[in-house]
Amino acid sequence: MRTPTAKALVFYAVIGTMVAMVFMGATIIYPHPLLLVIAMSVGQGIAIMSLALYLLGVALDLQTQGGAYIPYEEPAVAEEPAAVEEPAPVEKSGPPKE
Repeated sequence: MRTPTAKALVFYAVIGTMVAMVFMGATIIYPHPLLLVIAMSVGQGIAIMSLALYLLGVALDLQTQGGAYIPYEEPAVAEEPAAVEEPAPVEKSGPPKE
């Protein structure tokens, strides 16, 4: 990450996610129906805000790096040359017969 703004956004997203998890985890310790509804609603709201902060931080970081991702392309491979036929084997003959 190049900008301190992006780092701060991601940091606040992490803190918000942990707070949301505490709200949702509280329903396990104190299982009352009204507390469950309130904690899940508040936890979900905080988690959505954390997700938005994280995505904003990532978009800001990608924008400041000054380029888009361009995948590597393999260079074109030339076609293989046609197979060359080998000449027929020459028969070896012995000394001329008289």
